[in-house]
Amino acid sequence: MSDKTIKIRPLISALIIALLVVIDQISKVIAYNTLAVNGNASTIKNAVFSFYYVENTGISFSMLNSKMALIIVITTIILICLLYVLIKTPKTLYYMPFSITLSVIVAGAIGNLYDRIFRGYVIDFIMLEFIDFPVFNFADICVCVGLVILVILIFFRYKDKDFEFIFRFKGK
Repeated sequence: MSDKTIKIRPLISALIIALLVVIDQISKVIAYNTLAVNGNASTIKNAVFSFYYVENTGISFSMLNSKMALIIVITTIILICLLYVLIKTPKTLYYMPFSITLSVIVAGAIGNLYDRIFRGYVIDFIMLEFIDFPVFNFADICVCVGLVILVILIFFRYKDKDFEFIFRFKGK
């Protein structure tokens, strides 16, 4: 496939990841300083969502609650696989949406992994008011939105042959 090469694509991915991780960590510090310090007295509510501080020792829906070592190992393995694919992704315009989407997912994974390693829990603080849904954070949004976009890209933009780069070895 002939396509324009984007030599700075790895830099773009790195900047996206860094920016989103910083936003995630700053939002968690703000949540801690405004909600946790005051015992959630600063909870802000409207019809759509509210802010409520939670220290999450599991993953979504309280699965693997207090199994931090296992969660860290699983997340690290998934993160290594995603980074491998991101690094192997061709540096062409055609793959930019794929690279950007993977970068968003990686950023979310790093944001929550950082919390698990250095805090021993993940700070969650966004609660949807209109449905019964677990409290979540910016990193969770990155992972979920990234995964939805990735599925759309895989089904509607890319073909099976477009992913041969993942397992292609030099000399073959």
